[in-house]
Amino acid sequence: MADRNCGECTLCCKLMGVPELKKPSAKWCVSCDQGKGCTVYEERPQSCRNFQCFWLMDENFPDEFRPDRIHALAAFNDTKDSCVLHVDPAKPRAMSSPPVNALIDALLKSYAKVFVLSGKESALIQR
Repeated sequence: MADRNCGECTLCCKLMGVPELKKPSAKWCVSCDQGKGCTVYEERPQSCRNFQCFWLMDENFPDEFRPDRIHALAAFNDTKDSCVLHVDPAKPRAMSSPPVNALIDALLKSYAKVFVLSGKESALIQR
């Protein structure tokens, strides 16, 4: 486990769906104090407890890939040899930004497929 913390990043509280709360993806969680964190952290749902983005988990992820800086976060996927890149649909330029393109290239070195999700839009990028 990397020796990192979320700091001011709360992007997962927006981009990730939370089934227990019926919170859809790409909408801010009502329990998120943006830029500060979860206001119900000790009582947060199990899916929130289980989630960690790749930047948080892997100290080899450069700081410039921190989710709140590039408006995107990478996470595990249920499909073998793939991962998911969640991109903030409120930041349409993020999808084609140099940091996101560099992150996709880096992910494709480890995974055969990168599923990119941005609101209702999706794409599959393969090696």
